Amino acid sequence: MTMNREILYLKVPSFPVAVEQLRDGSLRGRPVAICTSGPGRTLLQAVSPEARREGLCKGMLQQEALRSCPGLRFLPPNPELYMRITRLLFGLLAAYTPLVEPTRPGALFLDISGTRRLFGPARDLAWKVRKEIRERVGLEFRLGLAANKLLSRIATRVTPASSLCDVFPGGERHFLEPLDVTVLPAVRTSSCTERVRELNLEKVSHLLPIQLPALQLAFGRHGLALYRQARGLDVSPVRPPSRSPRITEEETLPEESNEDALLLAVLQGLAEGAGRRLRQMKGTAGRLEVEIQYADTVLAQRACRIQPPTHLDISLFQSACRLLELAAQRRVRIRRIAIHCTQIHVQPLQAALFPEDILFSLSWRQEALQNALDEIRSRYGREAIQQGKRAVVGVRDQGSGTRRKT
Repeated sequence: MTMNREILYLKVPSFPVAVEQLRDGSLRGRPVAICTSGPGRTLLQAVSPEARREGLCKGMLQQEALRSCPGLRFLPPNPELYMRITRLLFGLLAAYTPLVEPTRPGALFLDISGTRRLFGPARDLAWKVRKEIRERVGLEFRLGLAANKLLSRIATRVTPASSLCDVFPGGERHFLEPLDVTVLPAVRTSSCTERVRELNLEKVSHLLPIQLPALQLAFGRHGLALYRQARGLDVSPVRPPSRSPRITEEETLPEESNEDALLLAVLQGLAEGAGRRLRQMKGTAGRLEVEIQYADTVLAQRACRIQPPTHLDISLFQSACRLLELAAQRRVRIRRIAIHCTQIHVQPLQAALFPEDILFSLSWRQEALQNALDEIRSRYGREAIQQGKRAVVGVRDQGSGTRRKT
């Protein structure tokens, strides 16, 4: 007999703003937006409910938001504080179940299947979680309880603030049918959003009569995901954070841009930072992922295996350039770039027994050059050497929005 899954999803709406209001009580009840300092074309990263009632939203231009809401208060982002509060939430929730998966700051999944004997029914446990976090942290949040991650996440989108939405087993279809089709994650991709609008599909119930082959014909690779999500099907497990080593380097641009020279300069700096950290831990990365966030907050990622695994800046940068070219397929300007090094193998670096035999090998010369660069930077600072930023340049074709190598 299989056990019914019980997945709880916790989400703090406008998490950065909620944390800032927790730190400074005078911000409560006021229109507040998180935004980097700079020219008026910078974008809002998060807005308070009061600002949202004034017509503001995440991704809006700063100058446009100020015209709509003259009393708007701007605050600079504080990622370190947000991650500290997220880790605090993770620690509190891990006391109830070892299966806790953070998805983004202020949002976490809990698999509470099988905890009934310890904490009672799932609904009672959800209220215990709510009470403890409100008392110990002071944040208000939404809870969704369902048989899988998809439904519990959707439940938090339709429930009022500081409340719980419980999707009972067997009632998934009745829960989903009246909802707007945009609650489905697959619809929130730019191509699907436009296609749904063209086909006049407004409710989830409008997708249910459409057979899978027709959805695949209309939506391509997203057709299967739409078919499953409209029926509330999701078998993905709650995955706790990986304990394997992982290196992340990211940078938010002062102003969104799609200039190749600027993007590649940022990407090279990230590759150099990741390579330096790998060498410090005497490790090599076997997998690299490049993640970009557009000005309209849409995310795009591409990843590849690195053969052989490396810790050299130039190798990481060359792989990252290829991934950036694959990921940046839209004409929208880019706001943030991040690279993630995974499958890291840590071992002491062994000196060659016969260096004269490999004196002229490419790998040996690259390693020697990298060591020399590290020595110079450690002595005179990171900015002492600036390598050529246009070694691999993808020139954007202004007519088509694609890239071509030069």
